[in-house]
Amino acid sequence: MIGAHSYITDLIEGRKKGTLVKGALFAMSGLFEMGVKLRNIAFDRQWIKEKKVEVPVISIGNIIAGGTGKTAFIKRLAKDLSSYGKISILSRGYRSQIEKVGGSLHLIEKSRITPDVCGDEAYLLFKSLPEAVLFVGKDRVLNAERAVYHEADLILLDDGMQYRFLHRDIEVVMLHGEDLYGKGFYLPRGYLRDSPKRLEKADAIVVNHIHDLNHFHAVEKEVSQWSSAPVIGTRMVPSEVETFCGERHLDLRGRRIGAFCGLGKPESFFKTVGEMGGVVAEKWILPDHIGPTAESLNLFVQKCMERGCDIIVCSEKDWVKLSIDQDIPIPIGFLKAEMEVVTGKERYRALLDSVESLLLQKGAYETLD
Repeated sequence: MIGAHSYITDLIEGRKKGTLVKGALFAMSGLFEMGVKLRNIAFDRQWIKEKKVEVPVISIGNIIAGGTGKTAFIKRLAKDLSSYGKISILSRGYRSQIEKVGGSLHLIEKSRITPDVCGDEAYLLFKSLPEAVLFVGKDRVLNAERAVYHEADLILLDDGMQYRFLHRDIEVVMLHGEDLYGKGFYLPRGYLRDSPKRLEKADAIVVNHIHDLNHFHAVEKEVSQWSSAPVIGTRMVPSEVETFCGERHLDLRGRRIGAFCGLGKPESFFKTVGEMGGVVAEKWILPDHIGPTAESLNLFVQKCMERGCDIIVCSEKDWVKLSIDQDIPIPIGFLKAEMEVVTGKERYRALLDSVESLLLQKGAYETLD
């Protein structure tokens, strides 16, 4: 299954050929696109109605499958909104045990939980945002009601763009600065999971992995064809690498690095690792949300040693899934990086002000002063 996933990803990215397989995937993507259009028509015409809850809901979603930085932006947003009131985050728990059984989890401080149970992204948010309350499960309407019951002032709906059963007060859409439209094809021929036309419904568009001001302006011009929503530019800024032994490296200059990740857009991660200095001499790309086995990790370590690497670095999302129960001859650590707003800072401030206005309307708090 993992091998097939990697092969399809290589076809989408153009790393492998395969005319017949691409043709079959294209036919399947046509069916997927038709399903997406029918679903959106059903909600747009209110054949299927959204459910409203008593507190503001901010949706953070995307139109492509993975790699846009939703989890990092939710962390950024939750921290910047922490003074506004009690925040609850609703996560689907993608590829988790709770998703498979169709249940609902309320993660609390003393929860004995693992990434396998709740999903790697939910687990990472749970560990990174102790001030927020997480609810995990496919039924986000149920979990929104649970959040209200537990006195949430504000709800952040993770991966909410395609989950239209729950009404949202603000729609934030994430895009990848190097691949806005998922190679231009719907799943499984490309990464699109929704039409770019849906961008017209956005209240704010956040484009991650912005290189510089010229890149931002080019992206902004392209996006303006679909939407008049304000565009905010962000990038991941690395701060340090923390190893399994607790060592902290503020830079990796002069070192040869082995890097691996299971992310939607792995090259963006490798580029961020490179910003720490040093040379990324060996790369390993895992399927999104899939952690390495002990055997496969050992094989990668051996390759890194052959290439003269003296440290191995993975993403934080991969780190929470990593189980090291053997002696590894090379230090292994994870890259700590935070999402920073690099362009459109006044637009980001306006987004926060919009949330404040919603809370004032709902009477969640009096003022921030």
